[in-house]
Amino acid sequence: MKVGFSTYLQELEAQASGAKAAACFDLDRTLIAGYSATALGWERLKSPSVPLRSKLSQLGVALDYGLGRVRYAGLMQVAMRELAGFPEREFLRLGERAFRHRLAGTLYREGRLLVAAHRRLGHCILMVTSATRAQAAPVARALGIDHLRCSELEVADGRFTGVFTPCHGEGKRIAAQRFCRKQSLNLGEAWFYSDSLDDLPLLEAVGRPVAVNPKAALSALADERGWPRLEFHLRGERAPGKAA
Repeated sequence: MKVGFSTYLQELEAQASGAKAAACFDLDRTLIAGYSATALGWERLKSPSVPLRSKLSQLGVALDYGLGRVRYAGLMQVAMRELAGFPEREFLRLGERAFRHRLAGTLYREGRLLVAAHRRLGHCILMVTSATRAQAAPVARALGIDHLRCSELEVADGRFTGVFTPCHGEGKRIAAQRFCRKQSLNLGEAWFYSDSLDDLPLLEAVGRPVAVNPKAALSALADERGWPRLEFHLRGERAPGKAA
């Protein structure tokens, strides 16, 4: 069911603070507008250290992913092929540049307010995303999110091997479950904010699933199951007042 953001925030903040609980957030189209993979693809296109063939291949698949023409598995298959042998340090630098040049201005202000509200309530905040650390870590840092679970790329001698551990679909549920166990938290009492039905395993595992800017399939399911459905619109690094 669609809920106004101000109403949702007021209801959230009316809850007793100090209770141990986890608040989990997806990244793309939940905390930022659009896709972090596309932003990173553009930065790779500009980098002189990346071969032209690799630039065009990865940018093309990133754009297709953003348009929904390629699934996550296809995106990562191309990415891993092109990244094999690439220096990890340079990839992390590209991620920082992608954030500064493209992603910082796409942060949803409502997302910033929501993260801050959970922090005031004493909740343990986790970003759990299928993006790589290069894409996700700068956003987590900007929002003050201390805990991150993401797709991890294997490194040997400072360079990527082409092998990765995905954090997608069921992998997200497992990552959040392990995180909660480590923090002595109950996943069944956690929040999870996401835009996509790809995240259904974790949405069904938490006690408080919330659809944010949901795609059509998740929007329909959220209405069917009575899950809150939020729409974020405001963008930019600085959070507005509570009358968002």
